[in-house]
Amino acid sequence: MQKPNSTAYDQLIDHMNEAVWIGDKDERTVFANKKFCQLIGYSLEEMIGQQSYFFWDEESKARVEEINLKHRKNGISSTYEGNLINKYGQKTPVFLSGAPLPCGGTIGIMTDMTEMKMKEKQEKILKKSIQFSKDAIVTFDPDGIIHSWNEGAKSTFGYKVDEVLSEPLSVILFDSDFREILNSSEIRYNFELSCKHKNKQKLVTIATITPIFDDENKEIISYSLIARDVTNELRFEEELALKYKKMKDAYNQIGIIRRQMDYTFELLESFNKGHGQKEIANFIVGSLIMLTRADACVLRMYNKSKGTQELIACAGVAEAWQGKSNIKYENSITQKAFKYGAPMKVIDISKEPRHQSKHLATKHNLTSLLLTPLTFKSELIGSLSIYSSPEKKLEIFENEFIEKYAHLIEMVLGTSLQLPKTS
Repeated sequence: MQKPNSTAYDQLIDHMNEAVWIGDKDERTVFANKKFCQLIGYSLEEMIGQQSYFFWDEESKARVEEINLKHRKNGISSTYEGNLINKYGQKTPVFLSGAPLPCGGTIGIMTDMTEMKMKEKQEKILKKSIQFSKDAIVTFDPDGIIHSWNEGAKSTFGYKVDEVLSEPLSVILFDSDFREILNSSEIRYNFELSCKHKNKQKLVTIATITPIFDDENKEIISYSLIARDVTNELRFEEELALKYKKMKDAYNQIGIIRRQMDYTFELLESFNKGHGQKEIANFIVGSLIMLTRADACVLRMYNKSKGTQELIACAGVAEAWQGKSNIKYENSITQKAFKYGAPMKVIDISKEPRHQSKHLATKHNLTSLLLTPLTFKSELIGSLSIYSSPEKKLEIFENEFIEKYAHLIEMVLGTSLQLPKTS
């Protein structure tokens, strides 16, 4: 076999991507290629005659000396990792393949592992971050079998890793969600997912499901689930919302009470100032519309001698209602209410035979009625009718203030009827 050309051989060594170092039987440098010179920071002239141990950090130097003693001097090749140290004290991790030479020397071929070590470090950091993340991080195969389980998953779902590895993901998911996830090939971000704890309690989590494809991006080989337990957060938000609602309701109630007091004082003030019955009546129906949020209000006075109920004020109805300015008292809702001594509630006016203005009520989209008989010294003096549309039909029946306000109206109207008329 013909020996290769020395110049071509040297060029081949010099242009290798690996670093090459050659030493004599005493580990003194006799040759190093360009790559090795770059890693070390010395020129070949500076290295000639320098022992190999000079180029290693302390830990690696001890390993190299031990391997040379046990293997190289006995003609045995070996591979190991170490850290070269350059002219400026910086370390470079390398993977070394060392072999003895026929002349008793050594050749070492070294691969720079800086990038590989950096990736290993990053992978280690990533692995630790995943393992000790507070969020539950779980991987499972396309059949739903769990392959990995971090500390966050243990904390969230209550299972230790050896309790769930090789078990189906359905141990923590409800069947419908489990099947839906396995049938999907799309990433789903930050959606609400109901889960099961080991103690059988239901958990609410915010989850992200990511399918992982093979290198050709054709087939799903795995899934990752990242989930954060928000059960307590949602419960806290619900409690906070409930407290806010109670505060808002209390504030609204205070506002309602304030308006009720304001209208009560205004009615008394109107009476004390000697305003006429018509003016007071108009104030009454207007205030009741505002206080009850009803759709219409009609105030009638009872004319005992004529046996009629005379309309003296109304609000929320058109002029057509004036056509029923006088209605009969006999067999009326007012008569029934006065007989029983209590307000009458009519859910559906169209089905109440005693109501004498059904067509007008229908025309005004009024379906429900609360009629309060007005009495003074046990005598009937009139009636107060509050109407509502279908959307509000129950509100007027639940307003406790109306009856109390009606008593005040009775006193004001009854007293005004007994006052001598002034010219």
